[in-house]
Amino acid sequence: MTFSLLWRYGASSSHDEIPDETLRELVAELDDGEDVEHGDVWLSEDATGWGIGVFAGDRGLVVLEDTEPGGEAFHRLGVTREDALTLLRRAADGEMNAIRRETWSPGYGS
Repeated sequence: MTFSLLWRYGASSSHDEIPDETLRELVAELDDGEDVEHGDVWLSEDATGWGIGVFAGDRGLVVLEDTEPGGEAFHRLGVTREDALTLLRRAADGEMNAIRRETWSPGYGS
């Protein structure tokens, strides 16, 4: 399975496997000051189009989204960076369907 990472400042990368260190670097970019335009990082499962976005700021916003046209979006607030890393690790380990079955609130949390 392949995954795409979208880094905070617009770079993207494709991976068959994602090491823990890469996920830590991805999330660490969120601590690089306030930037409204570049306020999130994403991991997407290429085969399904489902992705998880982690957002900068103190709200602890994480979004779960079907990026296909007409897809749905869900969110959680109050997610710690460590819990966000755990979600990303699980997604990179092929657990996106299990993550989707967990409790999420509808929409983007805005």
